[in-house]
Amino acid sequence: MLEAILSNFSMDELISFLPKRAVDFALKVTNENDELDKSGVVKVVSNTRGIDFIVDKRSRKLLIERMLPEALVELFPEFKLEGKSVEPRHYDAVASWSENNVGEFAKRIGLYSDYVESQFETTDIETISRVEPSYGLFPYQKKISDTVIDRFSGETKRLLIHLPTGAGKTRTAMNIVAEHLRESPNNLVLWLADKEELCQQAFDEFKKAWGSCGDRPCAVYGFYADSDESLSGIDSGCVVAGLHKLLSIKKKDSNQLKLLYDELRSKVTLVVFDEAHKAIADKYGQVTEEFINFSGFEAKLIGLSATPGRRYSESGPSDEDKVLSLFFDENKVSMEVPGYLSPIDYLVENKFLAKATFMSINYEHSKVYGYELKGCSAKETNKALSKNNDRNKTIIEIIKKECAQGSKIILFACNVEHAQKMAVVLNYLGIRAASIDSKLDSVESRRSKIKRYKFGDLQVLTNYGVLTAGFDAPKTNVVIIAKPTTSLVEYLQMAGRAMRGAKSHGNEECRVHTIVDHIPEFNNISMAFEYWNEMWSEG
Repeated sequence: MLEAILSNFSMDELISFLPKRAVDFALKVTNENDELDKSGVVKVVSNTRGIDFIVDKRSRKLLIERMLPEALVELFPEFKLEGKSVEPRHYDAVASWSENNVGEFAKRIGLYSDYVESQFETTDIETISRVEPSYGLFPYQKKISDTVIDRFSGETKRLLIHLPTGAGKTRTAMNIVAEHLRESPNNLVLWLADKEELCQQAFDEFKKAWGSCGDRPCAVYGFYADSDESLSGIDSGCVVAGLHKLLSIKKKDSNQLKLLYDELRSKVTLVVFDEAHKAIADKYGQVTEEFINFSGFEAKLIGLSATPGRRYSESGPSDEDKVLSLFFDENKVSMEVPGYLSPIDYLVENKFLAKATFMSINYEHSKVYGYELKGCSAKETNKALSKNNDRNKTIIEIIKKECAQGSKIILFACNVEHAQKMAVVLNYLGIRAASIDSKLDSVESRRSKIKRYKFGDLQVLTNYGVLTAGFDAPKTNVVIIAKPTTSLVEYLQMAGRAMRGAKSHGNEECRVHTIVDHIPEFNNISMAFEYWNEMWSEG
């Protein structure tokens, strides 16, 4: 029904819903030099912007105004309309009704499904939940958990947990968090992360963990994104906090907020820093230190990372890597699997991780083009690559072949505009896709697209720097890395989105396509896991 209504819009109106320059891009990539077919554009708008006609009042009203009288009669029988008697006031009445019946409106125009239903179960981030006391650990996770608990019972105050992407760092850490909270009803855990997705993942995971492992009712507080939860009165339990949110408090000239901030600092007994390779960034490191040390009391610190270093270098660990190691007192707890050269081999053989096939994809004139970009900044390089038609056509051919096999795909694009344009082209070609970014998306549309992907309504998600961490979609089995990177950390995070194993509700096998631009890249994941070991003590 949505596509039928959108067909009543003019071509110019439909194009206005799409990212700037996306249509020209689609014309070039699809070899249609004159104009796009209207029915194809209707599908693009329906798949990429459909949720906006539900959650955005202005867009919803515009959609209602474009309905033919007979459609209004059919969709809204409670108004008892007849085709010839439909007047402007009736359209206004339907628009007013839709404001109080958004979910029902979605159902009538064919957008109501599991993902939309979950969208309207709650409109706000859940910021506090009282959890009443199944949450098992794999053997290697339990061994790490027991080791950390044992070391914290001695002289150790800080350490980093090193597990490969997809091996369950969050679940392992939550078991330790639960044990810490069981030790005393006065203990308070602060979980730190820099992205909303990581915070939401931790919030949900704590509820699962404590529901199984807890020994009393316990509160978990969410303090991230657009949460308006107050810091007042928090003296035990678990606080999941976004680093940007905490930094915003520090910037505000409010004595009351500073007092609440200090009050929280005085209560924290354990800090967990997710994506710990970011812990030594100036502002993040300062916030972390403030919560660890308060009036002579030192809270314990756990870092979580698949890559316990800042950057890869052929000459060995850098000064930044050494600073990171010192931040955690050079203490690291990793997997130890006798009989295996690498923990990755064990995890794949036992189906904890999917068996990854890495494929390097070349495109026409890539060597020449890569040479021409020599000396350009990363931003200039990404911009140029995003406009290369040979490269884009190669990416689209990969996606078409994977989609024909039923794959669930995440594409890491060169920049935000590239992600948006690729989503438009894919939809025009009949592939259900959406882009995730922080510019065009509202909070609601971003969450909705992710839910649509998880529920299977979308086959491809394109993004730039959004889905590298904290994104949990176990059925993803294909990653396309179209963004050149020399960062080992970033590469592993991108590849890891497809590596959830069958025992973790993922896949037995996955594929990682890396577009080769003859710019230094790194994809030896086994060697990557061992790279920084000399910087740390495993004792």
